[in-house]
Amino acid sequence: MSIRRSLALAGAAALASSLVLAGAQGAMAVGTTGSPTAAAPAEKAGHQALDLSVRGVPGTFFAGGDAREFTYRIDNSTKTDFVAYPMLKFKNKAGSLAAKDLKLEYQLPASLPGGGTWKTAVIAPGGGDGDDSAVLMFLGGVTGGGDAADDALLFVAQGKSLDIKVRASFTKDAPLGKAGVVPVVFSADANDEHDNGRFSCDGIKGAGFTIKAGGGKPSPTPTPTKTGKPSPTPSHSATSSASPSGTATTTSTPTTGPTTPTTAPTTPATGTASPSASPSASPSDSGATTAPVPSGDSGSDAPQPIDFPVQNPTVTPPKITPGGVTKAKTSAATADKALATTGGGDHTTAIAATGGAVLVAGVGTLVVLRRRKAGQQG
Repeated sequence: MSIRRSLALAGAAALASSLVLAGAQGAMAVGTTGSPTAAAPAEKAGHQALDLSVRGVPGTFFAGGDAREFTYRIDNSTKTDFVAYPMLKFKNKAGSLAAKDLKLEYQLPASLPGGGTWKTAVIAPGGGDGDDSAVLMFLGGVTGGGDAADDALLFVAQGKSLDIKVRASFTKDAPLGKAGVVPVVFSADANDEHDNGRFSCDGIKGAGFTIKAGGGKPSPTPTPTKTGKPSPTPSHSATSSASPSGTATTTSTPTTGPTTPTTAPTTPATGTASPSASPSASPSDSGATTAPVPSGDSGSDAPQPIDFPVQNPTVTPPKITPGGVTKAKTSAATADKALATTGGGDHTTAIAATGGAVLVAGVGTLVVLRRRKAGQQG
């Protein structure tokens, strides 16, 4: 094969590779916009509700202890854009958990206005304390009249998901025992001004946990308290004070016991301290400890199922206003623009750069071929 033909094939291969990479970039861009593809499962065509879940919920909370963090996810796998008010329902098995027993904070994505900072959740407007013998918490602001604020409404485009960080803690007087948290939204079609919204509560995708006593600060591994360096053998202090020879470790002492009664006949020479040994042979020298056992259960922090019913909220539903929908859409558009500018954390920029580099290489190869051909003809 001639050099000219080899270079031509190399140039053609480079151009083909660049086209393939460009196509891959375009496909990824389509996938990240949230538009449904032709290959979407048929069953999703009729799916018209947001998917809710809580992730990373610890299996144990301590009454009076520190806050523990998890994630609340809203996923839109439908063909409809939604607006939604996010909420979380907390309930214990006895039905005795109240709002005063709980402190809840949330953090919206940093790309959204007001996101990236921790804010305090409030009882859901319309009677969230005591709903279904539970506490319904609202992850958003309220107006002076106690209604859900328009700024609290979130826009979730089709094919998109939204993660809200949450951290919860319970007071020292919170009821102990089995409890759980369930994701809730009040949502509506973002493009239908006649859709007044509906509650959605997915108890199956909630998570159970146990509220325990102890303050959530288990003691560290107990370290024996020592007043000095302990003897390698606990019996040293007992035998050295009783034996004039000071040879506490000798095994021949018992044979001289009958003939020399003045040499501590009550102290065996085997090195075992008697109960009446000197105070220096303390429990700390033998490794014993009286420190309290940690109250935490390191093996019980896995999420647990909820083994009691949790129903849809019965509170007065919040209002979804046209102004709120407009604000939610504007905030989402601003966030998308920010993600597009920064790359959004995906690899589309890297793919584009790689495709451009290969394309340049292919063009360069063709230029070299043309110059070689012109030189040969000249």
